[in-house]
Amino acid sequence: MNNSQDELVINYHITEVCNYSCKFCYAKWDRPNEIHTQGEDAELMLEKLASYFFNDAGNKVKAVFPYKNVRINFAGGEPLILKKRFSQLIIKAKELGFNLSLITNGHYLTNTFIDNYGSLFSMIGISFDSQSVNTRKGIGRIDRKGNSFDSAVLLNTVARFRQVNPTITIKVNTVVNSLNYQESFCTLINELKPDKWKVFQVLPVLSNQLLVTEEQFSVFVTNHDKLEGVMVVEDNDAMTNSYLMINPQGRFYQNSQTQDGYQYGDLILDVSVEQALSVCEINWETFISRYKKDVINDVVNLISNGEYQFKQTKNSFTMRQGEVA
Repeated sequence: MNNSQDELVINYHITEVCNYSCKFCYAKWDRPNEIHTQGEDAELMLEKLASYFFNDAGNKVKAVFPYKNVRINFAGGEPLILKKRFSQLIIKAKELGFNLSLITNGHYLTNTFIDNYGSLFSMIGISFDSQSVNTRKGIGRIDRKGNSFDSAVLLNTVARFRQVNPTITIKVNTVVNSLNYQESFCTLINELKPDKWKVFQVLPVLSNQLLVTEEQFSVFVTNHDKLEGVMVVEDNDAMTNSYLMINPQGRFYQNSQTQDGYQYGDLILDVSVEQALSVCEINWETFISRYKKDVINDVVNLISNGEYQFKQTKNSFTMRQGEVA
């Protein structure tokens, strides 16, 4: 049985800081000591991850999920708010052999950044929830000065990336909520021509603000059925235990099954990567279906050496909202 998969994706939430204040954002860690501020600790963590994930010997992840490449997906908060520090880390990650991607609200995607660093990325994901400035205000996608990333800038930004990096994959993330579920994105998505438009159902991560019913979410999906070739729909069930994630402090983490918050592994710099990973409960079948163009039906779910096991469950509270790859 050949379960080869091209790419393992590690979502590194590099910072909690963001210029927006989206009401449904889950990326709240009470401002831990973010590892990128601790000298070169973030670089050392990337080196340690590379040593483990690029080495077949003793790699328990590859035993269950035989990937060929590893991609670091930088997310936040807003990664670009770190400016020079973020640039240093993407250069380091690229030098180590990681493929790179970025999830951003787009606000800081300047022409200068795209021209200087756009060629380093294999994928850019831009979170965009409404073409109406009033709706974006209601969601919280607006900064303290009242500025907000609009559809015209989105179109220009995507065009710039494609000019600098013709092979880049463009993804747009939209969180369907009570303020935008009746909005039509058909014209915008047809103009953007993204490789993927990921549509998420808003989740009760920190509060019940902006929630939609299953019926309302279905209305949004049905109204965009002409975009089914590019639209990827993720409801609550599809978003459980299917992401490999690192928090700003440098720990792998998952949501608690008791909905009391997050479960964190040990600091990656303090223990072996294998031990740091032990907190993760990954549903590898869902993971594969998300990242593979042709879904693999057969998947190895357990590591059977008796020493270590990635657990699979569908009951854990989901841990993310639109800001992962």
